[in-house]
Amino acid sequence: MKGIATTQSSWNPGLTRLVGPPRATVSGLMRGATLGKPHDAGQQRRVLAATLALLAQDAPLEIVKLDEVEAE
Repeated sequence: MKGIATTQSSWNPGLTRLVGPPRATVSGLMRGATLGKPHDAGQQRRVLAATLALLAQDAPLEIVKLDEVEAE
């Protein structure tokens, strides 16, 4: 609790709960693109900003579900 603040971004809420990170976001993005689709800088910035924003909060936190999904 007094170490380096950490956060995680994931596509798999079940596995993320099992690991139990102090702060985490999950999205509907595919495995391998948890920070956003390739070449979609806007989406990548949104996911990264939401994930890093959790560092300002005391841990542990509930997993935060992001609205980001893979485009059809």
